[in-house]
Amino acid sequence: MQICRFVLKSDGGARPRVGLLAEDGIRDVTAATEALPALRWPYPPGDQFIANLDRLRPRMAELAAQASPIPRAAVRLLSPVANPGKFVCGVGNWKHHGIPLGTLGSLFKVTSAAAGEGDGVALRWLDRQTVYEAELAWVIGRECTNVTEAEALDHVAGFTCGLDMTLTEDKEFLTFCKSFDTYGVLGPALVTSDEAGDPAELSFRFWLNGELKEEWSFGQLMAGPAQLTAYLSTAMTLYPGDVIFSGTPHVEPVKPGDLMTIEIPRIGRMDVPVSASPHARRTSS
Repeated sequence: MQICRFVLKSDGGARPRVGLLAEDGIRDVTAATEALPALRWPYPPGDQFIANLDRLRPRMAELAAQASPIPRAAVRLLSPVANPGKFVCGVGNWKHHGIPLGTLGSLFKVTSAAAGEGDGVALRWLDRQTVYEAELAWVIGRECTNVTEAEALDHVAGFTCGLDMTLTEDKEFLTFCKSFDTYGVLGPALVTSDEAGDPAELSFRFWLNGELKEEWSFGQLMAGPAQLTAYLSTAMTLYPGDVIFSGTPHVEPVKPGDLMTIEIPRIGRMDVPVSASPHARRTSS
């Protein structure tokens, strides 16, 4: 399944919906969420849609079979994960970096940075450089801690394209630099693990304003999804909806007016515009 979240442009984007993405459009399966458990505060950790995904999938398939496709151009795609508990970012995680797993730990970004293709990236500090980091991201589906590499992928719900945007640091900590609003772009959909296949066989291409900038195989990661998930679980409990970014092989700056395109065959392709935030400021002023 390729599970997306979206709003209809025709109703002003008032109501987020859940859909299944296919080549001919999106089929609305929002009614499946009626089966989610009724919860009261204090809420359990994790994204409850992701936590209950296996139970919801049969109903989602039924609804999709009865639904007419909505053109992708008629919707604004949101992050496929509504309530991520944490964003964990791989660092120095490509073989050409020559940094063994565990040397640097990991980086983080706050989850309010979450965005989808339809949100774009909105730059706030216009006199400072922001770079793209094109990556594979995966979403935890089942709570886990201290799992082995052999067990790790059993706890992954699926995969998505990720843009781990980062302000080039001056004196700031990198976690701050990764945490600006819209700096954690995911999409276009969450592709479930059964459809994604072996992540080591995945690759990506990235274009900036139509110019091909990156073409890499995720088989070149120092630690792939299974190894990185297992390593992280030795330090922290991972909950449904937690997102892990693979780490990037290369970075380049972006500016307002740019268009970023990332494509991971079997996972998806998204076009993400860069703009100046309405809250933009210049740090020197």
